[in-house]
Amino acid sequence: MRLVSIDRCTPGMQLAKPIYTDNGNLLLGVGAELTETFIHRLTSLNVTTLYIGGDKITEDLMVEDSIPMGQRIKATQTIEKIFTEIKLGIHKSKAMLSCEIVNQFKEVFRLLLQEIQRNKDLMRLLTHIQIKDHYLFTHSFNVTLYTVAIAIKMGFNQKQLLEIGVGGLLHDVGKLFLPKEILQKAGKLDAHEFELIKKHTEFGFDFLRKDPGISVVTAHCAYQHHEKLDGTGYPRRLKGNQIHLYAKIMAVADVFDALTTNRVYRPAMLPHEAMEIIWASSHTHFDIDVVTAFKHSIALYPIGVTVLLNTGETGVVVGYNRNIPQRPEVRVYKDSEGITLEEFFVRDLSEELTVMISECDAIL
Repeated sequence: MRLVSIDRCTPGMQLAKPIYTDNGNLLLGVGAELTETFIHRLTSLNVTTLYIGGDKITEDLMVEDSIPMGQRIKATQTIEKIFTEIKLGIHKSKAMLSCEIVNQFKEVFRLLLQEIQRNKDLMRLLTHIQIKDHYLFTHSFNVTLYTVAIAIKMGFNQKQLLEIGVGGLLHDVGKLFLPKEILQKAGKLDAHEFELIKKHTEFGFDFLRKDPGISVVTAHCAYQHHEKLDGTGYPRRLKGNQIHLYAKIMAVADVFDALTTNRVYRPAMLPHEAMEIIWASSHTHFDIDVVTAFKHSIALYPIGVTVLLNTGETGVVVGYNRNIPQRPEVRVYKDSEGITLEEFFVRDLSEELTVMISECDAIL
């Protein structure tokens, strides 16, 4: 199977991985043939890439999800259900989370943590295609996954993992206090609207810190995840060590998910592109140790993505070295002249250190 940009999909191509809606319903199954209507519909639903079959270059590739789709959907639905209950409580002037809701969040996280710790591979990205009707819920889920991947890499114990994991699930809870029309505005926010959006960090912290079932450090995940090392963040313009380590981790996870998600004002970036932006902001916005841990926790180049090497050759990523995830294994199928080879071969970039990926895109 090959990872292909939706912009490069053409009628007649066949899906190699299914597409699900947010509520777990199957939209298109494996083997479904794409039509112009399907492609247009998927584009309107902000789907950016698809796994396509019927390609002899990658017919043997199998791409497994880091988190099983069923568990991903169940977790997202639970987050939506709990957030809806919180929103209802806000309208009723309920000041705190119920013990039951806190326990539900902890249980969601424990199940995710078990799956992450069971899977010894790197966090694989872009392996599932799911229609994201509710950005807040899927964003909370994704940020939690990335946060935990970093925390495990940095040697957190179980207590710390639970604190930061629940913090990831609740880091944007303050947005439930904001007007829906601003959160879902399609165009650019004006200065007043942006200042109001920034208040979600304070709203979230004030809401969480009053709850005896939520630790103070978990509440600070909501409060500080938009702070930056150089003091240009919000809400308190904290600097360096004034920012809690949990929030430093959350900041990286939050930005990475935002960059790799399709938004109304810009298309989603591929993982390695998002990482380059984050890496460039290390020491100013992000903690270098956190960024390094994240960089070594995820597979930046998804299995099945097409790459152009500095040798002029074209290939497809077919594997990766766990210790050097940014140096994947590439199956070369075109030579430097652009001629398709009769016999493909693999370049292991973790061993061939002079060979670099110069371009990467989900192309045929």
